[in-house]
Amino acid sequence: MIDGDEAHYDYQGEYRQKGGSYNIAYTDYAGNEITKVAIEATETAMLLHRVGGITADMMFDPTVETVVKYDALSLRHGFLLRTDAYRVTELENGVSIYSEYSLNDGSGQPEISGIQEMTITMMEDADHEESV
Repeated sequence: MIDGDEAHYDYQGEYRQKGGSYNIAYTDYAGNEITKVAIEATETAMLLHRVGGITADMMFDPTVETVVKYDALSLRHGFLLRTDAYRVTELENGVSIYSEYSLNDGSGQPEISGIQEMTITMMEDADHEESV
């Protein structure tokens, strides 16, 4: 949800949990652009890395504000990212990652407020490797 507008997306990708780190990778085919997405989440913070139609690194860490350089369709913009809430919940067959955040571009315009909740589940395919 961004500024009150709710959206839902489903992706297939790769998920790996190892030593308290949750790693997710998938491809976003929004519009006619392709964006590769990688997420590394721990109990305390999450890095969301995008390359392609959208290019940005966003660090969701409630202990610090971070700078985000956001490039979408050759439009570049900088933001200060503040994470107001963040939690990771292990599920029986995956993980749930929740964050509340705001983006401020320093222009004096109202901040962009967002909530994201990701539920990552293992596929129920008998041929699917447990480690991937």
